[in-house]
Amino acid sequence: MKAKIVYIYYLIAFLIIQGIASQAQVQVSARIDSTSILIGSQTHLHLTAAYDLKNGQPNIQFPQIGDSLVSKIEVISKSKITTVRDSAHPNIQQQTEDLVITCFDSGYYAIPPFQFVVNGDTSNPQSTEAMMLEVNTVHVDTTKGFKDIKGPIQVPFNFLELLPYIGWGLLALLVISGLIYLILRLTRKEKTVVVEQPKVIIPPHVKALQELESLALKKLWQEGKIKEYYTGITDILRIYLDERYGIGALEMTSDEIMAALKRKDINEAMKAKLRDILVLADLVKFAKENPLPTDHEYCFNASVDFVKETAIQPESVMASTNEAAPHPQNTQPV
Repeated sequence: MKAKIVYIYYLIAFLIIQGIASQAQVQVSARIDSTSILIGSQTHLHLTAAYDLKNGQPNIQFPQIGDSLVSKIEVISKSKITTVRDSAHPNIQQQTEDLVITCFDSGYYAIPPFQFVVNGDTSNPQSTEAMMLEVNTVHVDTTKGFKDIKGPIQVPFNFLELLPYIGWGLLALLVISGLIYLILRLTRKEKTVVVEQPKVIIPPHVKALQELESLALKKLWQEGKIKEYYTGITDILRIYLDERYGIGALEMTSDEIMAALKRKDINEAMKAKLRDILVLADLVKFAKENPLPTDHEYCFNASVDFVKETAIQPESVMASTNEAAPHPQNTQPV
């Protein structure tokens, strides 16, 4: 029993030594292209981790860097981590990440060490050396007077520079002239008289009934699409009211629609049905009401009844047309 315990201790110690050795074999570094920049200028920061492939491929986690390194030092961009081998030492491999940084306030800024996690050992990360970045302002000699802004420089005219443009212009003019001539030749042929067929105007109630029938075939409420079902019904009715009575129902609330229909020639039973449809649809769309299947069927049937009851009858259209036509006067000689 004691021999097993001693063996386990040796195994744990061996693993710890191996982890420390693998971390020691990874060399991390951080380097700035220029440690002194002008305010608002940019410089590159390079993070590198190098290791010997003879000792295996280590798992290296680069430091997580956000939008800034420290206060006032901003990170403009970050490259992907690239892996390259040293041409002089093929067994040496490097992983590199490049960052573009800048600063908009002058001064000296200390950049703390960057920590790399090797083989998941977060308790013993590999750290780079700290760095210093100097940000300078633009030197202005205040002893000298201010100078005016230089005006635009007059470039001497050179006719040779215009020759390419003149040539392209003449070529374009020639092409346009040829197109015009071709079009005129084609248009001289005898034109065929095209008789336009009169447009068929579909009455509002016919369109509304067709759209209601199409809505019923979609079986929206049967598939659980309750909101889409009631939105479809109210949109069809609003378009019908707009075309039938000219009240702009598409941009009205339900109460405004009912107020606009007060003086229209619609019986109260039909107004009540329309009110029931609009109220129930508003509850579904805005209050997440879940009506019963009987309510779905009632709204559909009530919509069909309303459209049929308020449809323009053919005889009423003929009567209004005859009333508007002028009557011939009897002009008998005296």
